[in-house]
Amino acid sequence: MPSINVFLKKEEDFAREKKYNLSVGFCPECSLVQIIDTIPPEDLFRDYVYFSAVSKQFLEHCEENAAYLTKKLNLSPSSLVLEIASNDGSQLQSFKKQGIPVLGVEPARNIAKVANEKGIKTIDEFFSYDLAKKIKEEQHIQADLVFGANVLAHVEGITGFVRGVKEILAPKGTAVFEFPYARGLIENKFDVIYHEHVFYYSLIALIHLFKGADLEIYDVKMTPMQGGSLMFFACHPGAFPIHENVKNLVAKEIEEGFNKLETYQKMGENVLKIKKELLDLLAKIKSEGKKVAAYSASAKGTVLLNYFGINTNYLDFIVDKSKAKQGLYTPGTHLLVYPPEKITEEKPDYVLILCWNLADEVMAMEELKNWRQGGGKFIIPVPEVKIV
Repeated sequence: MPSINVFLKKEEDFAREKKYNLSVGFCPECSLVQIIDTIPPEDLFRDYVYFSAVSKQFLEHCEENAAYLTKKLNLSPSSLVLEIASNDGSQLQSFKKQGIPVLGVEPARNIAKVANEKGIKTIDEFFSYDLAKKIKEEQHIQADLVFGANVLAHVEGITGFVRGVKEILAPKGTAVFEFPYARGLIENKFDVIYHEHVFYYSLIALIHLFKGADLEIYDVKMTPMQGGSLMFFACHPGAFPIHENVKNLVAKEIEEGFNKLETYQKMGENVLKIKKELLDLLAKIKSEGKKVAAYSASAKGTVLLNYFGINTNYLDFIVDKSKAKQGLYTPGTHLLVYPPEKITEEKPDYVLILCWNLADEVMAMEELKNWRQGGGKFIIPVPEVKIV
């Protein structure tokens, strides 16, 4: 598999493109699921093409998160919110609107620059125990809320990372992390597996991990992001009582086999079934002389296209809303990325929605209204193949 966010500038780059093993392993001791071979973080995250602000659904979720967490954790203008992997500052902006001081840590220098220009103070470094210690000692601060969305799965040196959370967290502070939940794998949402995501967490595995850094998980909730995410709340031991939600979810995970290898092997079989169904459908459509475009040169899309072997053999073109990707070639499949207007111009018969977790948002786009009314149909590939 190529690195999912390394887009290519010209055709001459195709032959030099690197590919990496993407095997996944399971630990029977702590129930952790992880990829076996990793890519150095410096190669993945220093220059990045994903900007949070591109998704309307994500921005709405940021507002909801800020309102919910401010109330739940009694945050005020005397509190501090520190976000790890804060991207372009979209989430911190929502807290700042409520008058709460914020600080971001974001390793992608190009994106940290954008956040700082928007007035969100952002340190362009990888979060670690050493960085947490430095911030605490030099700035004389600790965070009342340490927040991270879609970062916990990305960190190769995870034990040092969690120790850093312990270090920077105020005595009565809470660390909140949100990320695609391991249940997604069991529900066939396999396209979250790529090199940026080193780990795939169940609550059983998380409790084990955080206990090792002398932190305890005291509450959990499900959110709709990324097709199903888990949000959990961690604190210093004894700072808050442990909620029944935690015990209930652990019991449910054991009942459903989150701690068993066979559960994940079954997922592999299901993915091959989806692959066959989608390829059969695309082959039928193409045999009828019809055109198919793909919407979203996303991480999920790159995984699906490469693993299923879909490129110009089935697709006429691909579009993406992100200007940072337009005019570049997709990793591995080498499709030139166009703006969404290309769908209205070319009028394909079908659009394959690769960002299936945002399917409702895509299908409701005003720019695609005339195309849809003219008979255009959408194909949603995950968690099951369907035409809408």
